[in-house]
Parts: sequence; C-alpha cells; structure tokens
Amino acid sequence: MQKPGLRDRNCRLYVVCTFVSVLAILAVTIISFAYLILAAPSEAHTLNEGEYPVGFLEPIIGAVIYLVCLALLIKDMRRRMRGCPPEEKDARFMRAPLSKAAILLSITATTSVAIILLSHLIHEGITEDFLDGYSTYAIMAMMLNAGPQEEIIFRLLLIGVPMSLICGLKGRGGSKELLGGFGMSRIALVLLAVSSVLFGLMHLDGWSIMKFPDTFISGMLFGYVYIQYGLHATIVMHSAFDLLASFDLIFDGLGTVPLVFLSVLGAVLLIRSLLNIRGYIPGNTLHEPFEGSLLDMWERERSGGLSEQIKRAHTFREPWT
Repeated sequence: MQKPGLRDRNCRLYVVCTFVSVLAILAVTIISFAYLILAAPSEAHTLNEGEYPVGFLEPIIGAVIYLVCLALLIKDMRRRMRGCPPEEKDARFMRAPLSKAAILLSITATTSVAIILLSHLIHEGITEDFLDGYSTYAIMAMMLNAGPQEEIIFRLLLIGVPMSLICGLKGRGGSKELLGGFGMSRIALVLLAVSSVLFGLMHLDGWSIMKFPDTFISGMLFGYVYIQYGLHATIVMHSAFDLLASFDLIFDGLGTVPLVFLSVLGAVLLIRSLLNIRGYIPGNTLHEPFEGSLLDMWERERSGGLSEQIKRAHTFREPWT
C-alpha cells in the first residue's frame, strides 16, 4: 500500500505535529496555572498595584472561562475517539476542534516568529514598554484574561452578532451564530477581515507599528477558528498562545524556546493548509441553517455522532478534514 504523501491531509507527519501541538496546549495550561497558584501567596498582591491595577475578579473569571472551554474540547475529543477503529483514529483525531485549535495555534506561532524576525531585519522592533509597570505575575494574569475578553469583543460581537442579525433577516434563525461554529461563507469572510483589521489597530496602542501585521494575521486565524469551530475553541487557542508568549518572563529568556519549537511544527502544518488552499474559498454567500443544538454544531463531523439530517443541512466547505 502506498504511503500517504504531503497532499494527504491525514499524512502521519501532520498527525504527529498536531498531536504535539495539542500536548503543547495542555502543557501551557498546566505550567501557567501551577505558576499562578503557587506564586499567589507572595505575588497576588501585585494585581492591585500599578497605575492600572489588574484586580482579582477578571483573572479569576478568565481562568474559569478558559478551563470550561478546554474541558468542552477535551470532552469532544474523548467522544470522538471512544471505540474508534484503528484505521480511523488519525482522521477522527484531525477533525476534532481541539486538534484544529492546536494546528492553528502552531501556525500562529510560525507567523509571529516570522514577523519578529522581519521586524529585526528592518530595525523596527515590536515594543511593549507599557508592560514595564507590571509584575510578571500580573502580566500572566492579564494574558490569561485577554483571550476570553478579546474573543468576546472581536469575534462574538464583530462576527457573531452581525451574522446572527443577517441570518435572522434571511429567516434562518440566527441564535446559534453568536457562539460561532456556523461555518465559513462569503459574508463571514468579510466580517472576519473587518474584525481582524480592528483587532490589529487596537494593538497599536502601547505597541509599535509592527504589532499590526502580527495581530492582524493572528486575528484572521483566531476568527477562522471561531467561525468554523466555535467560541470555546478560539478562546483556548488565543489564551494558550498568550500564555506561551509570556513564558519568557517566567523562565528568564528561555521561554522563547517552546515558542520557536511550536513555530517549527506550525511551518509543517502550514504546508498542509497551503496544499489545500482552494478549500478555503467559500462558495456560498451565507452558510446553510444548522438543524441541531449548539453542541451539535460545535461537534460536527464526529463520526457516528450526528444524524444524517444534520450532516445534510450543514453543507459548508471544510478544508481541514
């Protein structure tokens, strides 16, 4: 039997890179929460210091949201893989929203490292002087909270709400679109581009001009995950990336090592997407209405988990399967 080549989406190389990327999300979560909990007795007071104190409430809410979202993704993964025949394991694993979030997390690391290198070549570094007034503990707490906050603002409000209104006007329901997972379409692509531009512009405050291309590309990737797989998936992806980017503070400069390693995995997985670039072009103006619950929408393509009626109703193009 001929081994699957690089054009095969379930090529073993891609599966291994994705598996390691999923492990990276779990490792980042464990290390970050361990640091925040163990350092709390001596460092938690810094959350109420500085010109703009972080406070205790928002990081706690952000942590709860992140853990709930990650738990939903892990639960979905377990349901997909339970009782799976050996010959289908790779395909099912690669279709899981947690795997999709991990793939695009690694690609985000690749694009970010590339832009950092480019900024050094043109002598236009990405400054972050506004963080100088915060402790390492406070910065980690802010990074944990930034994912849920920014995804709610830039994805739910700027993509989900307009999409819900449009679907409502078209007589296609509209309530499920708020939490994402409705699938790519031409209208969704326009909303994705607009929200990503605004996401990039927002990060210019306190950063240098080179932060715009970095956050614009990241916004496109975060938004894609929101549209295809749901708000819970993009919150995990966004928060895990922010926490990983802040590891440099905890490990005194060595934190860039896991980021560079993840970017190498992302470069391999980026090849996977570029070889199937045609699948990203939406053929429909608006996605078909989804018949089923929100969890059905988020867990679509789980083999044996969706009725044929739901599968037929949800007909958008999916390049990652």
